[in-house]
Amino acid sequence: MTNYKTLLIPPFIVLLIYLSWISPMFHPYWNALDLKVFTYLNSWIHHSSFWQNFWAFTGHRMMDWIHDVVMLLFFFFSIKWAAEALKMRKVAELIFSVLFIALVICLVNGTLFPEFIHVSRKSPTMVDKEAFRLGSVIDWIKVKDHSRKSFPGDHATTATLFACLIFYLMGKRAGLLATLYAIFFCLPRLIAGAHWLTDDLIGSGSIAIIATSLAFGTPFANWAITAIENGLNKLRRRKSWTKT
Repeated sequence: MTNYKTLLIPPFIVLLIYLSWISPMFHPYWNALDLKVFTYLNSWIHHSSFWQNFWAFTGHRMMDWIHDVVMLLFFFFSIKWAAEALKMRKVAELIFSVLFIALVICLVNGTLFPEFIHVSRKSPTMVDKEAFRLGSVIDWIKVKDHSRKSFPGDHATTATLFACLIFYLMGKRAGLLATLYAIFFCLPRLIAGAHWLTDDLIGSGSIAIIATSLAFGTPFANWAITAIENGLNKLRRRKSWTKT
């Protein structure tokens, strides 16, 4: 059954925000916000070697494995604490979420934007000549502190998709916790200057909200999760038959 509130209201709000971002009247205000946020966040790493090394590491690709583990823990505890009759459903939700995030990143960030939606935008460190380049003081690890095409951010899309999925699948409390983690997920690239705030807030946020609204506002998500659940139950029954 189609949930029109879920299907229409979040994308409508996103559309209004996006229109304000591209509007000549409001765009300067968004640019000012971008610059203020970047200047503030970038100042964290000007003089502290500890924070320079900390944010360099948390922004590195090896940190992605840790992020993956943390995200999986949300689903692990959801499965563990679920009633026995719902455990397989929770496993199906995990599989759906992994496939859904991969599909959106591949189709939207990997294909739609590069091939059809050309947003020419350089990152803060490539625009602001006074920006502190984290890579200039860190040599033990590769630092992502710039981008020639910063809109939208892949990491931020993954993080916001994760938060949205947790809201829909696990409720508000878990969703708020996932949102806090998603903010931490995005911070290293914002601090280092690889992305503007609006790259993540408007670019990645819009992708995540629209994608999850389409999935959960229509029967698609429920259909896909049920199909995965049925497939898992069939596999379990086959295994039990072969043992007997």
